[in-house]
Amino acid sequence: MNNPSSIYIVDDLLEEIFLRLPLKPILKSKTLSKRWRSILESKNFVGRRVSFQKSRKILAAYNCDCGAQPRLLPESRFKGDEEIVYLHCDTKRPSMTCDGLVCIPEQDWINVLNPWTKQLRRFCFGAWSSGYSRVMGFGSDEVTGSYKVVKMEIWSYSDHCGVECSVLDVETGEWWIMSPPSYKLFCPLSHNLSRISILALDLHKETFHNVPVPLTRVTQETQIANLENRLTIAVTYTNPEWKLDIWSKGSSIWNKTYSISLAGKGVPWEIQSEGFTPVSVSKQGNLVFTDNHKRLFKYYPRTDEIRCLSLDTCVISPFLETLAPLPLKSTLPFPHPRRTSKCRVLSKQDEFGVVELLITTLVVLGIVLFPF
Repeated sequence: MNNPSSIYIVDDLLEEIFLRLPLKPILKSKTLSKRWRSILESKNFVGRRVSFQKSRKILAAYNCDCGAQPRLLPESRFKGDEEIVYLHCDTKRPSMTCDGLVCIPEQDWINVLNPWTKQLRRFCFGAWSSGYSRVMGFGSDEVTGSYKVVKMEIWSYSDHCGVECSVLDVETGEWWIMSPPSYKLFCPLSHNLSRISILALDLHKETFHNVPVPLTRVTQETQIANLENRLTIAVTYTNPEWKLDIWSKGSSIWNKTYSISLAGKGVPWEIQSEGFTPVSVSKQGNLVFTDNHKRLFKYYPRTDEIRCLSLDTCVISPFLETLAPLPLKSTLPFPHPRRTSKCRVLSKQDEFGVVELLITTLVVLGIVLFPF
């Protein structure tokens, strides 16, 4: 009112404009105005931006052990008709994703990365108990929106397992011990169980509950995944028929969404004992899945055809651009690369300027899942 020549755009309208912009202009807009930055980093906008994306790409690891910080390579590549975006990192390290953030646990610390905004935070891993098996989870609290890392250390005695659970709040960098599950856990590799469930952890209430599954038996090849924001189980059978069954859980019931006969369709016979993990579903209903040896396949239900898209692609997750902010400080600095020579890949990358990235999740609706 004091300056009739100026134009004031209300926050709701600004948000609608920003939603329709490519990510690079949005990142630049964050530096122009405190008000704009507040809108772009709000939980409401970050969530809407993720659901607004229409492009379907896949995030994969570009293997390099040079010790440099993980970063996105500037150019994507096509494998068949699937576009792959690469994260420069060491593929020997496991990775988990949630809402476009990547969590990479190492021996003594945990890296949490937003590749698009280039924010990398490092946190102490806490005490390591020798002789224990470690199971990790990464997800967001559906109520508060905070991101958490869950560590379960498991040891076996007699015919069942003991468990110690701890949680890291990425926002504060604090670890705490939580009550272990009250369910009796059996060591899955040493038992052939007739009754099987998935142990789920609610990240807000920090309570465990079991999720019954529609399987009469489970093997080492059975995989759990988040497919199109649904809890999914992929089961590979070799007898009497070599096939892949994929079950997805709706609000209350399980549905068998795919039953794929694998024999004679271009899938190498020598990998019949391997497990397969679903990655994404196209708008036409075609399923992209991968195996334990970095082979990438695509199944076309209409023609009952399987195509091998790549023989060497280490898939991390579907592609997601995210503006989710990370806390300003790490509890640990990132170390200098172990090698004095520059990584050739990053040297070429620096010629093109900076990088960005994407990802998705192993968590469904704020619940971390553990197969037992």
